[in-house]
Amino acid sequence: MITQVAQTPPPPPIPIPRIPAPPMDLNSLIEQMIPLFGVLGLLLATALVLRWFFRSPMGEALAERIRTRTRQRLGDTGMADDRRVVALEDQVRHLQGELMELAERVDFTERVLAEHRAQRLSAGR
Repeated sequence: MITQVAQTPPPPPIPIPRIPAPPMDLNSLIEQMIPLFGVLGLLLATALVLRWFFRSPMGEALAERIRTRTRQRLGDTGMADDRRVVALEDQVRHLQGELMELAERVDFTERVLAEHRAQRLSAGR
């Protein structure tokens, strides 16, 4: 035999009272922001000091020392730079010679044109 069981309706939900959020405490916010501003100020001051140092003669000397050590460690004795300088000096001497030759040609051309102009002017009178 089947017995019927009567179901009772579920109980109504219990209302949860809403608690309003406390207002923002300005003092608490400021206390939390002070360390952030301190860190940012310290970073800015450090960046300015480092910028000043690396642009000073001591910073340039330090950079040159690092470059020299790197060259020594890599085995570069600077001979390649010396050969490059000699090659560039030879090229400059060659270009100066060509420039002097071109200047002589321009002077010669100007003299010839001046003589030709003088002959035309004297023949026209």
